[in-house]
Amino acid sequence: MTFDELFVAATGKPGPYPWQRDLAVRSEPAAVISAPTGAGKTEAVLLDWLWRRLFHPDPEERRRTPRRLVYALPMRVLVEQTLTRVRDALDSLWRERILERPLRAYPLMGGRADDSWVLEPENEAVLVGTIDMLLSRALNRGFGRGRSSWPIDFGLVNNDCLWVFDEVQLMDAAVATSCQLEAFRRRFGTVGPARTLWMSATLDLTWLATRDHGAPTETLLAQVSADDRAGPLGQRLRARKTLIRAAVDPTDARTVARLVLEEHEALANVPDVPRLTVAIANTVERAVKLYEELKRLLPQTVESVLLHSRFRPADRESRVARLQETPPAGGRIVVSTQVIEAGVDLDAGALVTELAPWASMVQRAGRLNRTGGRTSSPARLVWLDPGEDRLEKLYRPYELEALRQTLSDLLRLDGAPFSPDDIENFMGADATRRSRLLGPRPVTLFLRAPDLVDLFDTDPTLDGDDPDVGRFIRIGEDLDVGVAWRDFPADGGPPEHDPLPTPDEVCPVPVWERRRLAELGPWRWSYARRRWERATSEEDVHAGDLLLLSSAAGGYDTDLGWTGKSGGHVAPVTVAASAAQGDTDADDPDSLRPGRWISLNDHTRDVLKELREILARVELDREWAQALELAALAHDTGKAHAEFQGRLRRWAGEDPPDEAVYAKAPDKMRWRPPFAFRHELVSALLLLERGARSRDLDLAAYLVAAHHGKLRLTPRLLPDDQDPERVLCLGVCEGDEVPELILDGERFGPLRVDLSLMRIGDLKETTWIERVLDLRDRFGVFRLAYLEALLRAADQRASEKERCE
Repeated sequence: MTFDELFVAATGKPGPYPWQRDLAVRSEPAAVISAPTGAGKTEAVLLDWLWRRLFHPDPEERRRTPRRLVYALPMRVLVEQTLTRVRDALDSLWRERILERPLRAYPLMGGRADDSWVLEPENEAVLVGTIDMLLSRALNRGFGRGRSSWPIDFGLVNNDCLWVFDEVQLMDAAVATSCQLEAFRRRFGTVGPARTLWMSATLDLTWLATRDHGAPTETLLAQVSADDRAGPLGQRLRARKTLIRAAVDPTDARTVARLVLEEHEALANVPDVPRLTVAIANTVERAVKLYEELKRLLPQTVESVLLHSRFRPADRESRVARLQETPPAGGRIVVSTQVIEAGVDLDAGALVTELAPWASMVQRAGRLNRTGGRTSSPARLVWLDPGEDRLEKLYRPYELEALRQTLSDLLRLDGAPFSPDDIENFMGADATRRSRLLGPRPVTLFLRAPDLVDLFDTDPTLDGDDPDVGRFIRIGEDLDVGVAWRDFPADGGPPEHDPLPTPDEVCPVPVWERRRLAELGPWRWSYARRRWERATSEEDVHAGDLLLLSSAAGGYDTDLGWTGKSGGHVAPVTVAASAAQGDTDADDPDSLRPGRWISLNDHTRDVLKELREILARVELDREWAQALELAALAHDTGKAHAEFQGRLRRWAGEDPPDEAVYAKAPDKMRWRPPFAFRHELVSALLLLERGARSRDLDLAAYLVAAHHGKLRLTPRLLPDDQDPERVLCLGVCEGDEVPELILDGERFGPLRVDLSLMRIGDLKETTWIERVLDLRDRFGVFRLAYLEALLRAADQRASEKERCE
């Protein structure tokens, strides 16, 4: 199958633009795509990856193409639109039977994260998410995930992946971090190919030069060509638009609303233009005030739509859906924030916007006369000039100097044409001029190699905190928490056993609103303790947190989105019982308890079967595969310990059917008290007891110990371990006896537990932490975490199938 044939089948279009075809057939994959808005970047990168991975005539090219596509975007509204386009293309290919198996696209954004893809590491997959959710996973601190899940994501998103950063001009710290991660993957090594692609209509290559990563050369740049300008894309590139200055204070909502209404009414006299006007504010607060003012002024024949990122999913999706509907007789006015300036497919007849940096102004212009269909007269792009003296009070959320530079440029261009070609001509080919217009990369904190290596350890610091990876993703506090509303007494708390909120219930709220959040009396979900805990002050609210508010607390309006204002009833989102999320850490196979007794022999056999299915499609060194198989065989041998077998009996409320060692039992307890005993520690000790120390045995033992994400570098003492009469570690007691086991013909034990390996500074030849650090440095942080992820996927798949049978 040729790339053109794949493109037509996926999109239903006559064929790709020339630049899209060139992207796919070039011998060396591009590292940067610079193309105007509306040029088809999403379909180009998706289908270029898919063609190279599955359909390229050269088997070596297919092998060199990563298994997973990780598509990172700066805002969730862009994620939703991109996800829809990706799924539509993949569904078309599946319906046409071009794909041998369904290829899924998974959303990863605050309040809506489908992490089921981690169970199929051998399959091709597309992850579409916000930079917060994706980069936090790449840094081993996945927002919205339990601590024990972090290494799974870390291993899978850093190996065998093509990372795509789209709309780079809207990212700040994330750009530098993406470059540093690209450099570190090359330095530390990965399993399978891994590379990064950056995309934007307004991108300066110097932004991609960091301490450890050089700026890509022009040979790695893909962009529109002369053939594109001569073809169908040329109409978009020459779309007629004119810059119009309006000396208006953007905080004067009434004056701005009248100006927007005037521009909208003028469209009635233009025959070849949709009656759609877009007004863009730089903050949610000003967008809401403008929207409320317009609603007071507009006749009933004109529809108004408010769009920003602080809505619950159903409310936000209904607004996006309205944008695609035919406007009423009087037309439609859309009031939006920056969420509309990239990716949102609108073709407005008029546009009114606040002053923004040059790159943002170019993106906003892309929403105006997008297709170039207006030919009778240029479309009007009205920009609000607050005056130099007002900039210092209005420049947030941008840099003051960037707005000053843009103001100077726009004053020179007042009344000038502003099509994509005009913009390109104004910017010119001179690198210095382009850099001045696009502005410098924001000053940010660089991720260093020691930072990344330290992040491999997922244990909290001695004071119970974790490193703040948000500083490597966004500058300042431009990160989100997820907030949901449920019916429970405001002075009480949520019911103890209620399921977690589903993604449909969650509204993203900026973390810098933590003070207003704290005033509403939120409850914070503790992934470590698996319960809701009262957030008593703003210090208790962190990026990525999941918060629950009483419906009586207020803070949300279905028409306006997040308000933060107390009082008023917020109707909870109705959720089907089948959609409710469990209140346990779903990454732990122990949470997938079946309704029957399952022997350790049977469970081990099931895990080995799943692992071998994975290894059959994943290329690994033979020694690594052998270590994984040994780890799969040994991973649950510690369940032979009398403490664990006794726990199964208590959960089941009955004795097992025979004297075999069991791995799972029917769980008849609605709630279980915390259980300190970690069977994987005993499993690792059983494995290490089998023979003389070797690096391969150390690797297998580490994978066994880490297969629930609880015991990796350093065994942390639990409260129950503080016993002056006994030596305890993770609930395991020095001197405990474990009986002999035979699994798949291999003998384990008997064992008398010796915990000296786990001590720091012990006189044994090597301690546990020394062995793990040796493995980390030998394999590199990415490859070692990847091997962890494979074993855990096999274990979870086996447990899930056992539960369903």
